[in-house]
Amino acid sequence: MKKYGKSAKKGFTLVELIVVLVILAVLAAMLVPALTGYIARARQEKDYQMAATALTAAQSAATYQYSIDSTSNKINKDTSAGNGQNVISLIGDPNNKISAIDFDVNANGVITGGYVTINGYKYTYQPSDANDMWKAEKASS
Repeated sequence: MKKYGKSAKKGFTLVELIVVLVILAVLAAMLVPALTGYIARARQEKDYQMAATALTAAQSAATYQYSIDSTSNKINKDTSAGNGQNVISLIGDPNNKISAIDFDVNANGVITGGYVTINGYKYTYQPSDANDMWKAEKASS
């Protein structure tokens, strides 16, 4: 005698599998742009921190230049910071992401402003602006 009702076969139908795949595809489509945004912000934050490190290294070079009675009023990535090191070697930029450093120095050896270009973005430093000391903008080519 044949049994009616439940089948002895177990498993998912093709339609059920397709529905699950469609749901996964929709979730992935929503997740990828969000992750891309997080990655871009993380890279920008890393570059911002590198700009802050460049400022510290430039201030070290400015102090060294002032200590040897140099009349230098500009600091760039090749300016000596003492002990045979220049600004770029103090920063430690193994991937050569920094393409330009240019800081102005007053007569007392204090940085009064300038910029660092990292990964095609120009990070401008103005110490008089207490709320937003760094401004980032796409560097002009």
